[in-house]
Amino acid sequence: MPGQTLNIHGKINSDANRVEINLLHGAAQIDPGEAVLHVNIRMDEKKLVMNTYMGGAWGKEERESMPYKQGEKFDLKMRVQVEGMEIWCNEKKVHLYKHRMPFDQIEYLQIKGDCTLDGVHWGGKFYQIPWETAFPDGHLRASQKIIMHAIPKGDRWNLDLLGRGGDILFHFNPRFKDKQIVRNSYKGGIWNKEEREGPFPFEKEHGFDLTIQNEPYSIQIFVNNERIGTFEHRTQNPTEDYIGMRIDGDVEMTNIEFN
Repeated sequence: MPGQTLNIHGKINSDANRVEINLLHGAAQIDPGEAVLHVNIRMDEKKLVMNTYMGGAWGKEERESMPYKQGEKFDLKMRVQVEGMEIWCNEKKVHLYKHRMPFDQIEYLQIKGDCTLDGVHWGGKFYQIPWETAFPDGHLRASQKIIMHAIPKGDRWNLDLLGRGGDILFHFNPRFKDKQIVRNSYKGGIWNKEEREGPFPFEKEHGFDLTIQNEPYSIQIFVNNERIGTFEHRTQNPTEDYIGMRIDGDVEMTNIEFN
């Protein structure tokens, strides 16, 4: 389904020549099967190559400049869209590979070549924005994390941690024109004091992973595994009072997890 995303994390070997990722149909090998999508990281050619193998023959290659370096960590995402497969390298969209075979024919994943893998994950979907949910346990537990993958599309978006009676106990609002992240709370019908200090790690059309963690004295905030700030709790019982969350604004969300 559109929004489904394959996430691959690892490290390119220091003497790497090539790494292949194959989304396969019919068999767990390209031959005798078919490759719905073949992505070839060709360090020797300094090119990222995409293709399809069907009916016993390769199609026309599609190429992009090499986004990776030997001996360094890499992040590769393949996201299903209606018109094709988006290829994201190190959180940047580098290519849209238009479907040559139906993506629902994908049955196998093959990864081979000069790399070591740290993790592989398949999941995600489209979320209708604004999106709101209660937390699975009725509240955000102590040390629990919210992990969100999304893509900014415009000037503003926000993540709100909700309390009872219409309160917003934590308002997280990146503003691209100001290059600032506004943090605040809304209680009893009144906005409180804003916090704006800290870095601005977001770029339009660049995917990111946002982690919000409920620690004893504050909300801890991480973007792409780097801590960017904290927000001191503005509620008496932070292990019980955060009961839900809402996402709104100019953002495309493709995955959300509660850990």
